[in-house]
Amino acid sequence: MDKVKEAVRAEMDVTGPKFLGLNWEDPETYGIWLKQTYNMVNYSTRLVALAGAWTDLPFDFLHDRFVDHSREERGHPIMCIRDMEHLGFNVDAFPVLYESEAMYQCQYFWIMCKDPASFFGYTLALETLAIEFCDEVYERVSNAHGKKSATFLKLHSGADHEHTASAYKAIAQLNETQIVSALENLKLSCEIYRGMLDRVSELKGSLKLAV
Repeated sequence: MDKVKEAVRAEMDVTGPKFLGLNWEDPETYGIWLKQTYNMVNYSTRLVALAGAWTDLPFDFLHDRFVDHSREERGHPIMCIRDMEHLGFNVDAFPVLYESEAMYQCQYFWIMCKDPASFFGYTLALETLAIEFCDEVYERVSNAHGKKSATFLKLHSGADHEHTASAYKAIAQLNETQIVSALENLKLSCEIYRGMLDRVSELKGSLKLAV
């Protein structure tokens, strides 16, 4: 368990400053990030359900964890849409980046070709980021654009504490092979996400936006 937490800490030390460094006060930049987040969370319930379905019978505790988590992820895409609308943009105003596509698409490989337990790497990458940095980002976005534009951030600054605690309890029961897969997926997911943040920043001012 210690090496999992150490690996998560190492990734957050790199990802956190990049996440906080995004220009959240700029509506276009924030809108582009929301669109990528919307693109990813559209598949959250499907991915967690898939991980549960592919979990072997001896790991019923893991199957149950994924089933419960899938229910908790429902309704999140509509929050991103509403945040964009309160920001003044249509959901189709922004492009889908290859990086946000890669974030969720490669999870099908990890779940079906590696191990369903590897999916913990993906969830820890995103949920730890939310726990540690979304409070600050929520305040910045709320001050710049209003609280109605920050409902997704508000939810995940609090809800992911429980998700992460539950994840660590399940990880403590995994075997070494499963843990290695989860750690590899953690590092890959964080690397792709950092690339996505770079692309979000690069796109500022280059789009013809439909409002």
